[in-house]
Amino acid sequence: MPKVFSRKRRFFQPILVGLMIGLICAAGFSFGILQSWSHRATDRLFIHRIPDSHITIVAINDASIATIGRWPWPRKIHAELINKLTDAGAKVIAYDVNFPDSSDPADDTALADALRASGRVVLPVELKLEFTSSGLRYAPGSVLASIPEIASAAAAAGHSNTPPDADGIMRRIPLLVRAPDGGSIDAFAVQVAKFAGLSAQLSAAPVDHDHRMMVNFDGPPFHTFRTISAAAVLRGTADLSVIKNGIVFVGSTAPDLHDSLLVPTSNGVLMPGAEIHASIFDTIAGEHWLRPVPFVFMGLFILLLGVLVGLIVPFIRARWSIPVLLVVWIAVLIGAFMAFDRGFIVDIVWPTFTLVFGYAAVTLQQRVQSDRDRRELKSAFSRYVSESVVNSIIKNPSQLKLGGERKRMSVLFSDIRGFTTISEGLPSERLVEVLNMYLTRMTDIVFQHQGVLDKYIGDAVMAFWNAPFDQPDHAERAVRTALDMRDALVEMNRTKAFGDIELHIGIGVNSGDMVVGNVGGTVRFDYTVIGDNVNLGSRLEGLTKEYGVGIIISGSTAKEIASKIFCRRLDKVAVKGKKEQVMIYEVVASIERVSLAERKLVKDFETALDAYFARDFEGAITKCDVILTTTPNDGPTKNLKVRAEHFRLTPPADDWVGTWVFTKK
Repeated sequence: MPKVFSRKRRFFQPILVGLMIGLICAAGFSFGILQSWSHRATDRLFIHRIPDSHITIVAINDASIATIGRWPWPRKIHAELINKLTDAGAKVIAYDVNFPDSSDPADDTALADALRASGRVVLPVELKLEFTSSGLRYAPGSVLASIPEIASAAAAAGHSNTPPDADGIMRRIPLLVRAPDGGSIDAFAVQVAKFAGLSAQLSAAPVDHDHRMMVNFDGPPFHTFRTISAAAVLRGTADLSVIKNGIVFVGSTAPDLHDSLLVPTSNGVLMPGAEIHASIFDTIAGEHWLRPVPFVFMGLFILLLGVLVGLIVPFIRARWSIPVLLVVWIAVLIGAFMAFDRGFIVDIVWPTFTLVFGYAAVTLQQRVQSDRDRRELKSAFSRYVSESVVNSIIKNPSQLKLGGERKRMSVLFSDIRGFTTISEGLPSERLVEVLNMYLTRMTDIVFQHQGVLDKYIGDAVMAFWNAPFDQPDHAERAVRTALDMRDALVEMNRTKAFGDIELHIGIGVNSGDMVVGNVGGTVRFDYTVIGDNVNLGSRLEGLTKEYGVGIIISGSTAKEIASKIFCRRLDKVAVKGKKEQVMIYEVVASIERVSLAERKLVKDFETALDAYFARDFEGAITKCDVILTTTPNDGPTKNLKVRAEHFRLTPPADDWVGTWVFTKK
């Protein structure tokens, strides 16, 4: 009975942990925590959409101001512009310019006459908006409207306020704003829609308790709506046939007029007010409604994700749980895109938090449970084998048998140059002190990159990655270990850590299929790696002396780290004991730290190497000479020149493919 209870508890505990995380995240979503993050994430769901073809922007842009004259223009200019748009057959003219002060009486009269004659112009008013306990309100005494002579001549007027959210991005527009006395004013675009005969669409618009509607922006600023310069209209050079029976929004797009805001599709570019109002109208006309998924359904979805994490993490191998959760997250994103395309806004932030925090919490719960089970076994075995091997044995007790598994891994060999000579000149106590100091530092670096120290072979270090636990980036870990070993030794030499002695090392790294496991007898065995690719790693370390470089890696390793580590292609070789040719590379530096001089040296050297492989030995020698004038001590270049000179005098056989065969280790 206790075992049955324990088994049930192990099954339900991670589910309960996932459910708890889901509850916390659902509560965070319901209370609007991190709402700005949610809005920013939703902004990424907007995709470019072709707007209503009846919409045209007549832009008061920099070119128009340069042509017509400094802003504000005389009102007779506005009158002329309205007359031309009216004559062209515009159905509605949304004129987003306010005229709150009197100007020249003749100009004011001309504008009023043009508005009255057109009979289809909607003008804006500006409100002072306030959020009160009763919701969004405006103060009647603070309405900024055109002077009565002009306002009375317009067909309609609506508020042009486009209040941004707390993060400065405009996403919602109040279609209607009420005053404390019960009066109300429609939005500018709403009046345009009413005048265009879209009252039915307006009645279907989804709004919140403050009558705010989400605007479904069609695309980025300046690249969405058909736009005509106001100057072109006034000068008669514009094709106005496109606005016949259309909706024309007239407004400033010049940056200096400061009538622009950030919107979800901005990508850092401010959208002019005329385009914002056109986007609002397009949302209404096309019924491109956006409405958040109801809180209840969103909360239940977040809870289900938490439960799903509790089911996935404990019952799928660790190496697969993150990819599976990543697939779930991608599915959430795809679902959010599909829902958005159908007018429903799915929050992305809190489901993401549910997956991340749920994974962390369930993993922690599993770790705590696992630690309890493994503590006794770990205590027993840690006396005899390394901690990493203990963890592997605890994870899979069957590893206690002889044998192993074949898997793709990376192996590193390092060796002190001329150590025999150094050891002959030192007392034994001093030699051991130097060696211990060196090996301690190198071992720490291996462990920092989660490598397994296989063994010390005298002054040499052998380490490997991707066992006993999986490390998909094992090649990068091995190479970064080599770089850190090289840099650490340079620093130790600089600070005289070894006294008057300077140590120099060569390092070889190879990646490929190897056999890892317990090798030895039934009484005593070692956890190690064996195979041809292990031997190749050792041979590569030996080649560092031949080429005069610090770190050599194989082509298979170089391929896996190409985007992270800068390397130099050195040669095509066949090492002792192997017939297959191998391309070898020198590790120069990590991508972010490589210098321009190093990049140039590598480029010039590889050009010379290509000439060598193409049997252009004279050209290879010439290119090497150029390199050696600026880098006289570059070992690979000197080595390549010697070979090219040899083949220039003694050409290779016709079937020569550039491979250099080494006959010694």
